[in-house]
Amino acid sequence: MRAQARRPLAAVALAAVAASLLTACGADAAATAQPGTVVDVAWSGQLTSGNAASAQGRTGANLDVAAMTRGAFAEVDAAGEVREDPSFGVATIVGDAPFTVRYDLADGARWSDGVPVDAADLMLAWAAGSNALSTPDLELEALRGEDGALDLPDDAVWFDVADAGGLRHADGAASRDDWARSIDVPLAQPVPDWRTMLDVAVPAHVLGQRAFGVSDPMEAKQRVLDAIDRADPLALAPLAEEWSTGFAVATADPDPASLLSSGPYRVDVVRDGRVELVANGSYVGDRGARVERVALHDVADGAAALRAVAGGDLDVATVRPAADDRMVVRDLERAGATLSEAGSDRRWELVLRTDRGPFRSPDARRAFLRLVDRGALVEAALGEEAESAPVVDGILFLPSTRLAGYAAEDAGFQDAFPRTDEEEAAALRDAAAVAAGTEVCVRYDRGDAVAAGALPALAAQAAAAGWSVRDCGADDLADGLAQDDWHAVLRAVEVPADVEAIDERWRGGGIAAAPSPERDALLDEALSTAEPEALETTLLELEAALVADALVLPIAQVPQLTVSAAGVQGVAPRAGDAPLTWSAWEWSIDPAATP
Repeated sequence: MRAQARRPLAAVALAAVAASLLTACGADAAATAQPGTVVDVAWSGQLTSGNAASAQGRTGANLDVAAMTRGAFAEVDAAGEVREDPSFGVATIVGDAPFTVRYDLADGARWSDGVPVDAADLMLAWAAGSNALSTPDLELEALRGEDGALDLPDDAVWFDVADAGGLRHADGAASRDDWARSIDVPLAQPVPDWRTMLDVAVPAHVLGQRAFGVSDPMEAKQRVLDAIDRADPLALAPLAEEWSTGFAVATADPDPASLLSSGPYRVDVVRDGRVELVANGSYVGDRGARVERVALHDVADGAAALRAVAGGDLDVATVRPAADDRMVVRDLERAGATLSEAGSDRRWELVLRTDRGPFRSPDARRAFLRLVDRGALVEAALGEEAESAPVVDGILFLPSTRLAGYAAEDAGFQDAFPRTDEEEAAALRDAAAVAAGTEVCVRYDRGDAVAAGALPALAAQAAAAGWSVRDCGADDLADGLAQDDWHAVLRAVEVPADVEAIDERWRGGGIAAAPSPERDALLDEALSTAEPEALETTLLELEAALVADALVLPIAQVPQLTVSAAGVQGVAPRAGDAPLTWSAWEWSIDPAATP
């Protein structure tokens, strides 16, 4: 965060502007940006692709950049709510049989080279996301090499999309209105992510220019539309290949066309482990950048990032704080930095296996889970840092979100798993017909210091209630879980980000091996629900069912700290993709608070 004379990097930034690797139409800064302002961000990785929707391009670093440079109909915010952007376009349900969604672009939406975002871009996004026009019955796993790339037959068509979302239920061809710059997408069933599933990830005119060897952007768009309209494999094959692999970014000399923007920022410099983005002068939506320039720096580790913020070389960093960082964090707070513990999407949990061993009955599972003092486990593992890892009282939802609050009220988690004393815990074990001394083999990742540190405390708590916990740690947790000798697993996992992730985690009982027709029916209902309130009701019922079945005990949230230097405002970390940069357009600088 600086005016451009504050730090040594300012001179680099000025030189980089003069010798920019990438050029865009329009001014160097959007009208809303504060002239001369820069925010330097600790970042991990490197920019490798301008198509973060592709299987090979979907990396954390590429998603960070895409969030700043791509317009979208809607996104999920830090509170877990869907936030729409009508200044880019509007998604509306326009039919029930079949379920049909209209995506209607706002007037003025355009790429940073001045070419309009139009129906060609939407049709391309549909064709790529749905693969509705692709070659059927391809054995993709057999065709995928060790590097992740597909080796397709010459006549095969496949857009190698990382996550199709609801578009995997595409039913028939999308139709378009070129004058209205809209398309209608029919689906075989309602889907919960209909507002966010259409990802306008790459510009159709750039793809058409490359795939078909034409120079005029509007002609290139038409060639893309012709290929889609005719479902012509000969034309679609090079289009799909280019979409899947053609937007790779060479760090030494990136092609400007691979990094066009339809969002508030555009990529300006890619050099020496740093990506600089500048306010997009061609952007006309409601989310214009307030900070003129954001620089992403690849920083080795959290301690280095904190030192850089303390030393004035960085302005924003997200770290997992360690004991050695305590004094640095304290000094930053005293200097006016903003500290946020929000945004972590990982937690430790204890899952019980129900298909063998002592946990076949719900009563046995409840007896074991109720003996666990979760706070004591975290304190044993983290010591003084335990206060930064709050205990979690829910299964499906991120803490501090609206749905997590509803779940705490409706599902009865705290009533189901109150901490019991040793005598009551032993009585619960006896009532469940579990013999004293029954052994529980607990699998965990030996490389996870918290899980390893918590296990002795868990063993002591269990012993007091008449159970015997055996250390079944594994050097490779996935391999360890593939074996049959364990009864419980203590692990760190991501909280499911959407309904599909919840389904993947719990369909058929998941890792707990506890099938339930009731829970699977709720999952089926959730996956085919488009109305937000109905979806919330179904997910809350699923939460209650999981609590009642006593399959899993969330322990605590994995600590995460985001530090914003004094004067930097609006940084709102979220869980999931692009945890910081998703709202970079809202960042601003208060000159009065700037050192």
